[in-house]
Amino acid sequence: MLARVKKTLKKYNMLTQGEKVVLGVSGGADSIAMLYALNELIDYGLELIVAHLNHGIREEEAKRDSDFVKETAKSLGLTFVYGEVDTLKFKEESALSLEDAARTLRYKFFNQVLNKHYATKIATAHTMDDQAETVLMRLLRGSGSKGLSGIPPVSNSIVRPLIDTSRSEVEEYLRSKKVEWVEDTTNESKEFLRNRVRHDLLVELESYNPQIKETLSRTADILRAEEEFISKEALKHFGDIFSPNKSELIGDLKHYRNIDKSLRFSLLRLAIEKITGSLKNISSIHIVSADDFLLSDAASGEVELPQGTVMVKGYDIFLVTKKSELEREFSYTIQTVGKWSFPEFEVELSILKTDTLDENDESVAYFDPETVKFPLQVRNFNPGDRFSPLGMTTSKKLQDYFTDIKLPQFLRSRVPIFICSGEIMWLGGIRLDNRFKITDKNKEVLMIKLIRPRWL
Repeated sequence: MLARVKKTLKKYNMLTQGEKVVLGVSGGADSIAMLYALNELIDYGLELIVAHLNHGIREEEAKRDSDFVKETAKSLGLTFVYGEVDTLKFKEESALSLEDAARTLRYKFFNQVLNKHYATKIATAHTMDDQAETVLMRLLRGSGSKGLSGIPPVSNSIVRPLIDTSRSEVEEYLRSKKVEWVEDTTNESKEFLRNRVRHDLLVELESYNPQIKETLSRTADILRAEEEFISKEALKHFGDIFSPNKSELIGDLKHYRNIDKSLRFSLLRLAIEKITGSLKNISSIHIVSADDFLLSDAASGEVELPQGTVMVKGYDIFLVTKKSELEREFSYTIQTVGKWSFPEFEVELSILKTDTLDENDESVAYFDPETVKFPLQVRNFNPGDRFSPLGMTTSKKLQDYFTDIKLPQFLRSRVPIFICSGEIMWLGGIRLDNRFKITDKNKEVLMIKLIRPRWL
């Protein structure tokens, strides 16, 4: 086993000589084997810190485990760091599953130890068996190639030295060294999907292919390499497709439709991850549904995704955002000239000479100061709103006007509409009302400039 671990360290460039490494040690066979193996690699000259977290779930058994790990670290002359958390409480507060809550707290603890001891890496004891189980679990959930690439051997500061080692090799290594370990009784509980996969599904699959674990692990390696390449290619196109807008992404639908299918899927995952911070609960069915929606002939519509995310489209653009951000009402009052800042936009009002006007800037509008009476109201679209577009003497429903200029439905409520004495004077960034146009260019003018419109 030691030779395999050395090969893995070299293959993935996991560790360099003399590094300080935090080892996540539960007391089970895998983590104890990792501890002994890395401690045995004298040529690496590693400084090892044994970190053990009591999740506050198994009471007496948990104390047995922590005492065992502490004594093991002491016997090897290694630093031992103990932590304790209330996983059940955190589970309720975070609305996570028990497994996810425990994992979140565990890695938070490992990172705290890493920072406190100025370590450079965190080593966890995931084995080839864990890899095979993870691939199967994600396959059952409907993951795409990214999910099926399994557990990465290296992820930022986290390394997994046993990822190419089977659990049977681990136990054989420990027995050969006459090293004991402790068993976590929850590993036998069929309440958890991983245990059902481990004890039932994998056993059944081994009757078809005795090397199924190696096969699944190898498949994960291949998919990971392919996914990394596709992701790099997708990143090259990301800036051409998406324009960031605060916590949202606006996409060019025509450009998106001309991208290869594999890149489109990767682009969608990247976009969702940028909005939510993770791809948790995002399966292949969500990605395929979103792609089908964007390619469909429907002129508009929306698709809801996990974590409160929504994708909407209209005409030639689409938006990836949080559902809570999609239609937020606003109404503000502007008392006088000056700079005003609101959550959706900033606006600047000032009096200018007519010889300084820039009439090609859509974010700016000019008015005759004598026709404008403060305070002004700025709000979003209301059903029934009417205005007289510049150049027209008759009024028109805003809803019809928005349709005429092909403004997507999801953007209509975001347009800042400037109101003077109850009348619409400007659709911010779009069109001036004819009643408020400048009639005498020899006079000074009132300039209203949108500095940070949220919807553009």
